[in-house]
Amino acid sequence: MKKIALLSVAALMIGGICLTSCKKYEEGPALTLLTKKMRVAGTWEVESYWENGVDKTSDYRQGVTSETYVYEKDGTYSISVTTIIGTINDAGTWEFITDKEEIKTLSNQSGSDPDTSVIVRLKNKEFWMKDKGGSTVHEYHLKAK
Repeated sequence: MKKIALLSVAALMIGGICLTSCKKYEEGPALTLLTKKMRVAGTWEVESYWENGVDKTSDYRQGVTSETYVYEKDGTYSISVTTIIGTINDAGTWEFITDKEEIKTLSNQSGSDPDTSVIVRLKNKEFWMKDKGGSTVHEYHLKAK
């Protein structure tokens, strides 16, 4: 009986260590039943915007009044951003790169270069990503719409 109890405790400890040390993204999750593609696919909006670790959501909202990011399972995306001067629309393709730790988007507009963002958090209703523009790190916390 003591052997079974010891083996159970050991299995729980090893399982706990694996779950906490094996998560893919900086902010989690540690365990999910949905594939990464299933978690990205959906309609998203910006919940908060950060620059170099500082919450700049109120500054962002002064220029951007609303946005809709739609990522499809087939690897296509569309974006509609409404600013104080008008609406900007874009569409293209997306894919995972770097062992699914980054997402690359390529606009259908001719001459566009691909954009790459590091995935920080990818949950069913949360999608956080960051990218670097010069010396500034931009982090977008998206929520399901």
